[in-house]
Amino acid sequence: MCGDHHPEMESDQSQWLFVTLLFLHQSCVSGSEWFQVVGPAVPVFVFPGEDTVLPCYLSPGISAEDLQIGWFRNDYTAPVCLYQNHGYIFEDQIPSYRGRAELFPEELFKGNVSLRLRDVRRSDHGLYNCLVRSPQHFEIALIDLSVRALGSQPSVSLHSPGGDQAQLLCRSEGWFPQPAVIWTDRDGNEVTSQPPTVDTDSQGLLSVSSYISVKQESNIFSCLVRSALPETDWGSQLHIPRDYFPAPSGWMVALFLTAAVTVAASVLLVIQWRRMDKQEALWKSELYYIMAVYGIPVVRAEIDAVKRAPIPKSQWQWLCSAAGEGSPIPDLQWQWLCSAAAAVNLDPDTAHCGLSLSEDGKRVRRGQRKSLSDNPHRFDLCHCVVSREAFTSGRHYWEVEVNDDWRIGVTRESARKKGEFRFVPQEGYWLLKYWWLNSYLCEFSALTDPETPLPLSLRPRKLGVCVDIEERKVSFYTVESRAHVYTFTNMVFPQGEKIYPVFWTEDRNKALELLPAVSVEIKPVTDS
Repeated sequence: MCGDHHPEMESDQSQWLFVTLLFLHQSCVSGSEWFQVVGPAVPVFVFPGEDTVLPCYLSPGISAEDLQIGWFRNDYTAPVCLYQNHGYIFEDQIPSYRGRAELFPEELFKGNVSLRLRDVRRSDHGLYNCLVRSPQHFEIALIDLSVRALGSQPSVSLHSPGGDQAQLLCRSEGWFPQPAVIWTDRDGNEVTSQPPTVDTDSQGLLSVSSYISVKQESNIFSCLVRSALPETDWGSQLHIPRDYFPAPSGWMVALFLTAAVTVAASVLLVIQWRRMDKQEALWKSELYYIMAVYGIPVVRAEIDAVKRAPIPKSQWQWLCSAAGEGSPIPDLQWQWLCSAAAAVNLDPDTAHCGLSLSEDGKRVRRGQRKSLSDNPHRFDLCHCVVSREAFTSGRHYWEVEVNDDWRIGVTRESARKKGEFRFVPQEGYWLLKYWWLNSYLCEFSALTDPETPLPLSLRPRKLGVCVDIEERKVSFYTVESRAHVYTFTNMVFPQGEKIYPVFWTEDRNKALELLPAVSVEIKPVTDS
């Protein structure tokens, strides 16, 4: 009946509506977190001096405005172009790309992460990596930029070293890549010649020279300088009179240098594609390894197949440091950190007279002011102390249980210790600071100039510090959550100068405590 009420039907309809809405919500969430980075399948060809675009897009076309976008060559520590937090990062950019490489900011909301490269140079030739990363996911695409230059029309000269022989020289300038030089006789048969001589000019372009020996017999020779592009090749023509050679029999040699119509473009492209496929396969293996480290789902068989070929050190370090503040450190890198564990002890001869140190040199807190002998290494105004140990090379890691008022990091030997100064890199100090006044007022930051605020959620109970002398970096980690907090890069100090761990505290109730060094051995990956 029309007036009957069916609660079962309404319940079923509500459940279907809920399932539909849930599916749509999950689809939206998935689409905002997961994406692919897509580049062209064929090389991008460009001539020196021109502007070009290396196409790269997100699929689906979600907005890239809040994502990290990096363009790299071989080294992930030195970007061609790096964009994050709605702006460019120029700190470690390759100098030759400054002012020439940029994105399309007005197109980021469409998922367009292409790179515009101005005034292309010969040195720009090669593979580029377009890396896009969100907090949950990252993808890489390879784009091949093929810089091509057609050289000048070849010049021909005839040289007579004496007797009945002469040399025909063919030369052309301004090529890239190296062109093929082919000599043929009047019947189109190739003539054996010496391997061409190749010179490079100041712009990286190539000049080729090739010669053949000719004897006293009538013939027609052609010299073909063949480009790697399907363009018309250059040619020249030369006539040699019969009486050029003084031998009794005498003869005439006529020389015509003609141009080849086209090159076998399809063959060259096949070779290029095969090379790209090989390179792409290598990068895919590295990408699968990174995905395995970061817990991104991938077929298990693929992970096992690539574990034997870990990624280069520079790429590994960039990916770990680029994980950002608060990102968890993979087990392999945490083992890598702990393998450099160093025993650190406080040096009482450098401690401010208002600090109290334990006898074993492992704990320090604010105490009663006391009379101590002055020396050039003792802090006189700042409540600081450095370690007995100093580092001049290698990588070293230590851990500190912190209190509620501290500054911890490293300093160079030549840094000021007397009088007033600032704890900033320009003064030779690289530190983090935590300052607590009450339940409502506290401050956590990296002591840059100006200071860099850090999320209070990253405030550690135990702080890990790792300094790499060769890389000139010092990084900080929360030991309990194994999260990266902050990294100072490009530390400035003379080669061979000593670097010391340094500690500052105003806390009278709780001491800073150096924790025992925990050294682990990095286990090599083996086949299961």
